[in-house]
Amino acid sequence: MMTDPGMLAVYFLSRKSLEEPFHAYGIRWEERETEELISFVKAAAREMRRRGISLAAPSQNVRITQTFRVFIGNKELKIRPMAKSVLILFLRHPEGIALKCIADHEKELNWIYRRVSRSSSPEEIASRVSRILDLFNNDLNVNIARVNHALATLVDDTDLYRITGDAGKPKRIPLDRKWVIWEA
Repeated sequence: MMTDPGMLAVYFLSRKSLEEPFHAYGIRWEERETEELISFVKAAAREMRRRGISLAAPSQNVRITQTFRVFIGNKELKIRPMAKSVLILFLRHPEGIALKCIADHEKELNWIYRRVSRSSSPEEIASRVSRILDLFNNDLNVNIARVNHALATLVDDTDLYRITGDAGKPKRIPLDRKWVIWEA
């Protein structure tokens, strides 16, 4: 039997890990370090998204056919024609579009909507496009929300595919355009 206190300490330390005495206080150092690391990585990812930087590769390509059907992977994104037109417009502008400057893209949006819409009436197409361009109307925000909602139901990692942006700043899709395949 050991009676020397120094030998007892050596025996205790050799049999128990240094972390064990802290279990009584509910402290697990590896878990705490892991939580701090995860928190740091999440904060870094948020900051990168805020700056428009994407290091992650998407899980699936975006493919736009000649008839402007939109596929993510092998699943088709089925949304209303104006929402699809808004999505395609933002895909064509990786730098983003400030909503207050959306009227600068009237010709392009008109061209896209003419190809996506089921309507053949130029007056009806012009009327719908002008509602999107009207800053006093909420149609643009509604269509952006429709796009983002449809994406959330189609893919798991929606952050790369969504139309996002801070208030007053350009809205954009952070997806690197090398992952977008244009058949049109």
